Amino acid sequence: MRNAILGFARIPRAAVPSFLLCALGALAAASAAPAAPGAPTTPAAAAPPVHLAPKAWQLSTYSFEGRLESAIGAVTFEAPADYQKSFAFWTDRMKGSNRIEMIQVLTTTREAEGDGHLPFHRQVARYGLDMSQKGGTTEAGPDVIKAVQALVWEGKFDSLGNVAEIKEVAAPEDRTEVDQLSFPILDSLFPRFEGTRDLRPGETFTEVARIPMPSRLAIRGLENLAIRMTRVFTLREVRGREAVFDVAVTDEIDPATSSTEPRTTCTLKGSGKGEAVFNLDEGIFTSGTVPALITIDIEAPLRRLPDQPEGQDPGKARNHIEMRLTLSGKVLLARLFPDRSTPVAAPAAR
Repeated sequence: MRNAILGFARIPRAAVPSFLLCALGALAAASAAPAAPGAPTTPAAAAPPVHLAPKAWQLSTYSFEGRLESAIGAVTFEAPADYQKSFAFWTDRMKGSNRIEMIQVLTTTREAEGDGHLPFHRQVARYGLDMSQKGGTTEAGPDVIKAVQALVWEGKFDSLGNVAEIKEVAAPEDRTEVDQLSFPILDSLFPRFEGTRDLRPGETFTEVARIPMPSRLAIRGLENLAIRMTRVFTLREVRGREAVFDVAVTDEIDPATSSTEPRTTCTLKGSGKGEAVFNLDEGIFTSGTVPALITIDIEAPLRRLPDQPEGQDPGKARNHIEMRLTLSGKVLLARLFPDRSTPVAAPAAR
C-alpha cells in the first residue's frame, strides 16, 4: 500500500469470594514491600534500546489482508420547517448503518535496481463488502468484486520499504463504483519510515498522514475533503522478536482540502487508541489496528424548493454525525527464493 510494506468488563467487589480478597490483599502488600537488601535492581531507563531497521525484500511476496469498518451512531440535524420531513427520513436511514470492506492485496518484488530501488507488481486477490442498514444486510455483487480485482499496479520501493513510486496499469472499464469504495484508506495503516530508529519502552515517534474521507460527502463544496490523521507510536514492549506499539490517533479535516463554497463548512474531530506490531527480523510492520470515534459537523445552504418564491433564501441546515472508523490489517512475508531473497541495504542509523 502507500507507506511501509503491506494488513471490558469489571467484576463487582461483591462477586469476589472473601478468601480471594484476602489473597489479593496479601499479594498487593507483598508487591509494595521494599526489595530485600542486596537484591539487584534495573532502572527502566537502563533498558537497552530497540533497533528498528525497516527492510525491503527482493524476490518475495507480501500478502496484506486489510479490513475497514465504519459504523454510524447518532445523527442529528437542524433545518427549517419545510425541510424537516426530508432530513428526518435521511438521518433515520443513516442511524445504525454499518459498512465493512475486506481486501487481500499481493505485492511481488523483483531484484533490486542499481540505485537501491526495488520494483514490485501489485494486484488485488480478494475483495468483500458487507453493508447493513435498518436490519437489512447486503453484500457486494459479483460486478463490484470483479471490478476491484481488475486493479493492478506497478511501482518501486525504496530500501526502507516505502513506496517510492506507483502507477496503476490495469483497471475496470467502468470504475464508477470502485471510486466510491473506501479501501484505499488502508494504504495508511502502517507508518512511513525515514530511516532506522532506536527506541526504549515508553519512547515515541509521530507520523502525520492524509487519508480520504470514509464516505465522499455529496455536498457542493465538500466533495474533495480529506482527513489529516496524526498518530503517536509508543513502544510498549518487546515480545520475542516483535516490538509492540501503542498507537494514539487524532483526526481532523486536512486544511488543504477545506470547503470551496461560501456558507458551507465541515469540521471533523476524531480520536482513538490502537496497536501495531513490528517484526524486528523481517523489518516490517506485520499487524495493526487503529480505531477512532469521529464526529462530523456540516453546515450548508439549502436548495430552494419548487413552491418557494424566486429569489428567496431558504437558509441553512446543520448535520451532526457520529461515526466509528476502524482500520486493521496484517502482513505475511513469503520469500520465493530463500537463497536469493535478501533485504535491500538500508541507510545507516541516525
